[in-house]
Amino acid sequence: MTTNITHGTAKDALAQPAFRRIFFASFLSNAGRWMQSAAQGVLAWELTGSSAFLGLLIFAQLGPLGILSLVGGSLADSSDRRRILLGTQTWQMFWSAVLAVLVIDDHIAPPLFVAIVFVTGLGQGLFAPAFTSVLPALAGPGNLAAAVSLNSTQTNAARVIGPAFGGWLTSIVGFAEVFAINSFTYVAVIFALYVTELPSPTASASNLSDRLFGGFRVASRAPQVGRPLLAMMLFALLCLPFIGQLPAIAELNLGIDPKSGSYGYFYASFGFGALIGALLVGTALVNRPRETVARVTLFGFAGSLLWLSTIDNITIGYFAIFVVGLFYFVLPTTLNTMWQEHVDETVRGRVAAVWVLSFGGTVPFSNVIAGQIVELTSLRTVLLGGVVAAVALSFSVRFVPGPVVGEELLTGS
Repeated sequence: MTTNITHGTAKDALAQPAFRRIFFASFLSNAGRWMQSAAQGVLAWELTGSSAFLGLLIFAQLGPLGILSLVGGSLADSSDRRRILLGTQTWQMFWSAVLAVLVIDDHIAPPLFVAIVFVTGLGQGLFAPAFTSVLPALAGPGNLAAAVSLNSTQTNAARVIGPAFGGWLTSIVGFAEVFAINSFTYVAVIFALYVTELPSPTASASNLSDRLFGGFRVASRAPQVGRPLLAMMLFALLCLPFIGQLPAIAELNLGIDPKSGSYGYFYASFGFGALIGALLVGTALVNRPRETVARVTLFGFAGSLLWLSTIDNITIGYFAIFVVGLFYFVLPTTLNTMWQEHVDETVRGRVAAVWVLSFGGTVPFSNVIAGQIVELTSLRTVLLGGVVAAVALSFSVRFVPGPVVGEELLTGS
């Protein structure tokens, strides 16, 4: 499928003051969040040495996206978006600070650790669909693809800087300081949101069912929207359990101490690959057929994950995880652009909720299952399962063209 809509450039999107302000504040906050996410995985491995517990922690972190994303999408289309975003960022800032206090001695009871991570994630469950729906409007007319690519770019630049800095800082001072710094970074987004006028919601649906499940209805009735979402869900379910096992991969396969600066560099190499992948979608691949990009990316991901599963050398491991990250993030960035180009502002929040659910609602469950599989068999079994699934998807994904759609597809319209 080819979707050759006229694309504004990254420079055009960044020329919009509101978008630029939110963009840079989000980068700072995301760097802190990725720093904490990497440190949480290391702390979980230090406390338990269990792949099953790593999977449970990922469930606690991302599970709230599955629980609350539909509510968040409905609120994004019908309520004060700034109030939602400010409230959820403040919530996450508070609980990150609580976690910092609780791990001041680099120890916390595993059940309490999981509970705090889950409670913190509740804020992200409401924040993510609202934020996803707001960004395109801030970027200005014609700059949607640039906004999506830029947002993916800053997220992955943060994924490089956050874990590298977090790994180094954890090895020097401890986990509490990392979590405290993350808590402080939320201030940047809170301030940017407070001084920025956000677009008002435009949805008119009064039917409760449409407000909560409208995104699913749009996706099911418009294949140009639904198929990218389905592809993301299958990719997250079948191919991404390796993400929660990165500390185990580092120690068991590559001999990297997860509490060392080397692990921070390993995690950062993954993020740097994802950064390059996001940049490619907004530059070299911007006018390439979306379906071709998706197929090649899935096949490349399979090959790179297979490579990672077979090596035991640290230096080669840095390169392998970089390539995995590159192919991994080209696909979500491409799929995100595809559905965003085919919905209008009246339903964007609710479809964004389905997008968030396709990842955040799927990865937690797949990681819990993967952790149990690792305990019963081996880490390599999970990695090779992702390889086989990616190859199968590369031959089976199908996308179709179609018009921009909105509330006219809902039952109450």
